[in-house]
Amino acid sequence: MILDQLTNLSRYIPALPALETVASILSSGVLKTQEFGSYKTEDPRVRYNLFTYTTEKQVADVYEVHRKEIDVQILLSGHERMEIADPDTLKVTKPYDEAKDALFGPAQSNVTFHADPSGFALFFPGEPHAPNLIDGESTTVVKVVFKVLAE
Repeated sequence: MILDQLTNLSRYIPALPALETVASILSSGVLKTQEFGSYKTEDPRVRYNLFTYTTEKQVADVYEVHRKEIDVQILLSGHERMEIADPDTLKVTKPYDEAKDALFGPAQSNVTFHADPSGFALFFPGEPHAPNLIDGESTTVVKVVFKVLAE
C-alpha cells in the first residue's frame, strides 16, 4: 500500500510506469466533465471508474482484496476514512470473483487513512482495504478509482 499526497504521485512512476497514465488523466481535467461511469484508457493496463456516494458506515465490517489489479483511489470531493487490514486476519465470506477481480470478508484493521482530495491510496493485490467509511460525519464523495494491471 502507498498512502501519500497527490502532489507526490509522480515520484512513484519509475516503480509503476502505468501511473503516468493516471497522472495524465488527472492533469487533463477530463474528470471534471465526464459522466459517472467506467472508462478505458489508451494504456491497456489502466482503466478507471468515476462515481459518487454518501459515506454511511462507521465500522469496516467487510474488506475487499484484488488479485490482478492495483487500486489507485482518489477523492475528487468530500472525505472518508479507509481501513487497511492485516491479510493474515482476513476471513473470506465472498469468494473470488474473476470478473470483478475481488474477494470479500472481515479482517482486523491495522492502518487508518483519512482521505480527502489532497491525497491518494494505492492498494496492491493481496492488500485488504475498506474504503467508504464515515470520517467524522457522513459526506457525499466523488471518487475516481484507477485499476492498474499488476505487472
